Amino acid sequence: MPAFLESLPAPLLRAIDRDWLHRARADQLPPCPHEEWSTWAVVGGRGSGKTRTGAEWVSALALGDPAFTAAPVGRIALVGETFADVRDVMIEGPSGLLGLSGRSGRPHWSPARRRVEWPNGALAQAFSAEEPDGLRGPQFGAAWCDELAKWRRPEAAWDMLQFGLRLGTHPRALVTTTPRPIPVLRRLLADPRTRVGRARTWDNAENLAPSFLAEVQARYGGTRLGRQELDGEIVE
Repeated sequence: MPAFLESLPAPLLRAIDRDWLHRARADQLPPCPHEEWSTWAVVGGRGSGKTRTGAEWVSALALGDPAFTAAPVGRIALVGETFADVRDVMIEGPSGLLGLSGRSGRPHWSPARRRVEWPNGALAQAFSAEEPDGLRGPQFGAAWCDELAKWRRPEAAWDMLQFGLRLGTHPRALVTTTPRPIPVLRRLLADPRTRVGRARTWDNAENLAPSFLAEVQARYGGTRLGRQELDGEIVE
């Protein structure tokens, strides 16, 4: 295989290196789109690649990537703890939607309208979990919920989102979060319609500063806080 790769032209090699299906870990790839599931929960430690996973999934749905969806998803909800979290992490952050460089179909971000729009007409709307009633009215074919475990009003925001997930043949949600033992997350993980992916901070070591990994291992390795924030465990 290495000899075959060496025979490929440089532009093709760069394209392969950028391809998410080639670069992603198994825990960062969604369940089969043809299976019966409603929620994909990616539960992981800090820096384990959860944001990149969410951004790639949303981008693939919006552009209609056949490995992720049978058809483009035209309306997607982006829900974070606050609007600033959605903007700074999910959209403008280094692993957010605008950070997925080197590909066609780059979206346009309109902060005033709180919308990310793709050239094919698909759009994602930003919502704050602090304002659950903001999710009344709009309807979606998919949703990405980031850091659900630290939302101040998780039950209300999650419930309002469920009423809006009503477009297409099988609307679905992705939850990316470092866990805490809160009821809504426990119910999600126990639901047979939920598919769960897990990752530890160390799984993404190649993209993290070695000094950071050494420091958190020395300070928090083996502790209750380390098990939650680094290993992605729900700790009572």
